[in-house]
Amino acid sequence: MESEMTTTESRLKVILLISILVNAALASIVLSGLPWIKTPDARYASLAYQNQNLTRTVNSLKQETTMLQSQLSYYKAQAEYYSRILRLNRTGGDVAVGRSEVNIVAVRQVNDPVSGFAYEGVVLTAHLELREGEGRLLINTRPKIGIDLQTSANTAILVAENMTGLSLRDSDVILTVTADSETEVLDGPSAGAAITVALVAAIRNQTVDGAAFITGTINPDGSVGKIGGVLEKAAAAARFGAKRFLVPTGQRTAVTYRTEKSQPAPGLTIITTRPELISVEEYLREQGFSLEVREVANIMQAYDLLVSKQS
Repeated sequence: MESEMTTTESRLKVILLISILVNAALASIVLSGLPWIKTPDARYASLAYQNQNLTRTVNSLKQETTMLQSQLSYYKAQAEYYSRILRLNRTGGDVAVGRSEVNIVAVRQVNDPVSGFAYEGVVLTAHLELREGEGRLLINTRPKIGIDLQTSANTAILVAENMTGLSLRDSDVILTVTADSETEVLDGPSAGAAITVALVAAIRNQTVDGAAFITGTINPDGSVGKIGGVLEKAAAAARFGAKRFLVPTGQRTAVTYRTEKSQPAPGLTIITTRPELISVEEYLREQGFSLEVREVANIMQAYDLLVSKQS
């Protein structure tokens, strides 16, 4: 009996050992199929590494996008250039001749009893003539006017050629700017849009509305660029009798400076100025003028608002 019990115990120990070994083997198999359970630090390091890879990928894509945009701009410029050449070749036999004039506004510096100096608008007249010639640009001012129109006029010629499809290589452009008196104006480029409109009107034998004004630079793509002194120029146009005033996009409002006086003590006067955003039309109404102010983005919009279509 004792011998049988000993045999049974031995068998149970063997069975238990086998069971432990089998369970260990099964646990090993199961664990080998599960993902490695990372510690928080390990997970953070893994996420940081992935973020670095994503950052590098994004930066690479940004660089590729920048290069593609640069290439697209280049090819667009090339396409516009060759398109212009083709248009000019088609009309190469025509010689542009004609006349037009347009009012332009500028600003000049004047003496001010409070601040020492101030700015005011001034109206000039640009007379434009196209003659058969050699593609020259001739600029004259009467009387002496300190205004730089060379760059604006050259750009105006380029834009006018693109807009009309007619080459000015066999025409001389004669631009004469007149004023009531000698003056030193500060912003010649702001006359670029007006000169372009007048140039196209001369090519097409049309007339610019004398009661409509425009201020704005002219860019090679035909867009009208922003300028300074819009309030002073609008006031000058209104005093001249303008009915419509065109400004670049975003410039129907401008900053003006309100002057305030205070007397904190007898004999002591303090003058302060504060900036204030105001619409151009409201600014003119405060001065007793009624003037329509409209924004234009490009020279074609400006032309439609400034030029009479009757030949």
